[in-house]
Amino acid sequence: MSVLQLKRVYQQLILLTTLLLISSASFGAVSQTDFTALFSQQASSAELEQLALQLSPSPQAKGLFTQYRYLKVLKKPLVSNGNFVFAKQLGIVWQQQSPFSSTLILQAGRLTQIDSQGQIQVTQAQQSASASQLSHLMPTLLNALLSGNLQTLQQHFKLSIDNANSNNPQWQLGLIPIDPMVQKAMPRLVLSGETQIQTLILFSDNQDRSRIEFSELVEQPLTEQDKARFSPAIADNLRETQ
Repeated sequence: MSVLQLKRVYQQLILLTTLLLISSASFGAVSQTDFTALFSQQASSAELEQLALQLSPSPQAKGLFTQYRYLKVLKKPLVSNGNFVFAKQLGIVWQQQSPFSSTLILQAGRLTQIDSQGQIQVTQAQQSASASQLSHLMPTLLNALLSGNLQTLQQHFKLSIDNANSNNPQWQLGLIPIDPMVQKAMPRLVLSGETQIQTLILFSDNQDRSRIEFSELVEQPLTEQDKARFSPAIADNLRETQ
């Protein structure tokens, strides 16, 4: 896996840790300077407990997403669209549909990537130190978000928080990865919301940034077809029989 591919995987996987809690949202272009106050003070245990009480997590979620990537060299953002499926017991499917097709499947101990030609690349944790690290890190983060035990995130991120109040019902949570490799790919993340996480902003090391908008979120039990997407060969067979 090349350095560029590894960086993209890190960015996508960090993003996917929040999918189960996200609802539809949109927000304008922002810069890191807009969050200077947020990152100026570390979150306390009491503040994290207060935030955890506000969240309403779900063991599964699926929906659509639109991602806007703002690059310094371009005047307009790059836009991609797709869908995702998350299940605590199965993992995550993140499928981009436009401008080209690509799929990332994260399961315990394994990363599966499918390109626009349908070529499948599977990386087992024992085959790659980076994959091993991710296979341990991601379930930990997901379980922390699912259970509302945000203090667990302190093992992997430096957390800053601006809790909701009577004047502003929205809270903001800033995350700075502790691991140097993750921090190099994604120096800062900002989550915000009310009873659910509503927005996600990802900053890169070269001051580019991405914003993610989610829509048509469904938290009902997954269908058999949803579950089959975690095994690409099974999903193909289901499509052929329909």
